[in-house]
Amino acid sequence: MSIRQLLMAVVLLCVSINGFAASCDQQHVNVLLQKAATYNDAINAAAKRHRINPALIKAVITAESCFRNEARSNKGAGGLMQLIPATAKRFGVNDRFDPAENIEGGTRYLRWLLNRYGGSVPHAIAAYNAGEGRVDQYGAAVPFQETAIYSRRVFNAYNKLANNGRKPAPAKPVKVVHRPAPKPENRWQWDEYGD
Repeated sequence: MSIRQLLMAVVLLCVSINGFAASCDQQHVNVLLQKAATYNDAINAAAKRHRINPALIKAVITAESCFRNEARSNKGAGGLMQLIPATAKRFGVNDRFDPAENIEGGTRYLRWLLNRYGGSVPHAIAAYNAGEGRVDQYGAAVPFQETAIYSRRVFNAYNKLANNGRKPAPAKPVKVVHRPAPKPENRWQWDEYGD
């Protein structure tokens, strides 16, 4: 294989990976909910155990793997929540491609990040993608396009999934009563300087 062919293969791989992630972003919420249903028991158990909204876990999975358990990244991450080997080991995951283990380890890591950043979801999401060191250095606005796109994907997916595909109920209308302003008894009440 020539260098030119190798470069073309790398470019095609990058385009297909980005296209894959983008195509997941464009999927209708019902399709995402259908994909998530396969893993709902594991997601809900981990969510309850680690006190995290299940929709946030589903949103991370959407951005990481689009619910493809066999997904692998070019950086060595694998499984639904795309755990790299070191993170998997750190959070007690022996088999990154076992859905229940991966979800448990990824959720445990997400909870650890939320605790580390005082409950800040934007910081935790940025750190899940870029690493804690980068977020410690830059805050939630890590200056990498990949992290900005990733964070946007997570929050877009969360907004789709948070209400199980239903639009949030509209706020109840508030009855506004217009009352005329009280009239001053004399001008001094309103104008202490007598102008």
